[in-house]
Amino acid sequence: MMITLRCFVLNLLVAGSILSTAPVYAASQIASQAATMHTLQGHALYRERMALPPGAVLSVWIEDTGATHGAPLVMAEQRTEIHHGVPIPYTLTYPTLPPGGHYVLNAEITVEGQRLFATPDGGTLLDHPQLLLRRVAETTVRAPYGTWRIQSVGNLNFDNTPEAPGLTLQQDGTVYGTDGCNRLMGHFRLEAQTLQFQPMATTRKACLPPLMAQEQKIGAFLSTVTSWSREGENHLILHGNAASGTMVLVPQDAQ
Repeated sequence: MMITLRCFVLNLLVAGSILSTAPVYAASQIASQAATMHTLQGHALYRERMALPPGAVLSVWIEDTGATHGAPLVMAEQRTEIHHGVPIPYTLTYPTLPPGGHYVLNAEITVEGQRLFATPDGGTLLDHPQLLLRRVAETTVRAPYGTWRIQSVGNLNFDNTPEAPGLTLQQDGTVYGTDGCNRLMGHFRLEAQTLQFQPMATTRKACLPPLMAQEQKIGAFLSTVTSWSREGENHLILHGNAASGTMVLVPQDAQ
């Protein structure tokens, strides 16, 4: 009887010790996760004396322009509708940035997908959160419609061959193309610079392992797309989340 009672007391003490430390452990996990997030606050402004039209949107993002990624990799992004004049405040929350990258801050002001103002090429260093935007010359609206060849997705680049993957985005919201292995078709939603692809239907042809891996990467990326932008006349950029990066497309007939 004495042994049984002693075991019962010891078990009770051990259980109490575990319960008393559990909240501390959980709290430490939460604090550790919170410590990995950072906040960048600043203002965006432009020198021209002009009022922005209704519906103007300020987009601010951090990207890694390191050569190892191929296309710039977006690490964090914030989009807010503008309701007052300059300077325009912004708050950007971003995770701890991996060492070794070349991180810059970029911003643009758009109206229905048309870029009115943007940071100069090359972006701004993160320790200069006050962003001076310049007027974009000849700001004609260039929607993402058309037939495009996929040049890269994340750090995977594609050769310019007849079998290269590509997409055609039509004004009625339909999309079709190829991932280099199978045909795909579906629909997308476009609102200003927000872009989302609905689940795609594909053919089921078996291909060589490299093409199957390419197919999986393109399909996985398209499901993460949140927005688009244009770089000059010949580059369409589809922006995914921080993990998936970006997809760069060029006109189908580009060399």
